[in-house]
Amino acid sequence: MTAQQMKAYVAVVSEVERYRELTNEEKEDIVRMILDRPYMDLRCDWAFKHVLQNKEILKMLLNDFLPEQIESVSFLPNEIDKARVDDKNIIMDVLCESADGRKFIVEMQRKKKNSFKNRMMYYGASMLHRQLKPNQSYSELTPVYVICFMDFKLTHDTDQLVYRYSMRENETGEFYGNLLSIYLCELPRLKEKSFKGLDPVQSWFFILKNMRTFAGKPKDMGTRYAAVAEASRMHNLPDNEKIQYLRNMITEEERLDMGGDYYDDGFADGKQAGLEEGRKEGMEKGREEEKKSIAEKLHGMGMPLESIALATGLPVEELKGIF
Repeated sequence: MTAQQMKAYVAVVSEVERYRELTNEEKEDIVRMILDRPYMDLRCDWAFKHVLQNKEILKMLLNDFLPEQIESVSFLPNEIDKARVDDKNIIMDVLCESADGRKFIVEMQRKKKNSFKNRMMYYGASMLHRQLKPNQSYSELTPVYVICFMDFKLTHDTDQLVYRYSMRENETGEFYGNLLSIYLCELPRLKEKSFKGLDPVQSWFFILKNMRTFAGKPKDMGTRYAAVAEASRMHNLPDNEKIQYLRNMITEEERLDMGGDYYDDGFADGKQAGLEEGRKEGMEKGREEEKKSIAEKLHGMGMPLESIALATGLPVEELKGIF
């Protein structure tokens, strides 16, 4: 990259409060760690949406995970109009529909949040709620699927890659209907270390988990996922899109000071405790956990301990204990 490009990228790093005290060289190291790679990190929200802009890639993904074949998809605006002025904003990663009206919400969630499962239910319910006009019958409702890829694990009674939820009777398991289905795809549950022998679902897990680490397209990837690899190539991005990717990588990954849902969750924890002090303690604990998570990511990128300490505010001795 040219000196002028590097200057623009460093300016993006400087936008983030926790990086402002780093030296210019350390900021350049962060830029190189993120941008000097053949492929983007598809766990990054921006990169995930960028790749799934390709309808054929999106259709392939949906058909690999869902039970019913999808012949075509069309994109819908991912920000949902509010029914009321004071309604909560809903901005989804990818929202599309099939020719027969089925709706598909596809999400990437990098950070674990207490309210995560509620949010997926809310997204799906919102797409049901918005389907009917005053004179339409409830029989005209079409199914909604929420598919979320997660860079963390939840607590379950079993160990499987995809957890599929639908409405059923508690005792008999009788199926209520297929109007709302939620698929939780927990990426860390994939144990395989290579592409060889993976089925389509496992292959998507492997790609989403590991694309950023590939030095070149894995030979076992074959032609089926060639379009995914090509859409993920860093050199295909113009400078303005590289800046968007860089900004998303350094702010979306571990938001410590960005507000939003993180603080909503902290407040909820405090409220459950019944005391404002509980809220403050919960938020502080969350911040410390976030700092450790950032440190682990930066360490994995090869950043020196001293630089990680500056970026996170954690003492070098504490960092040695983490790694």
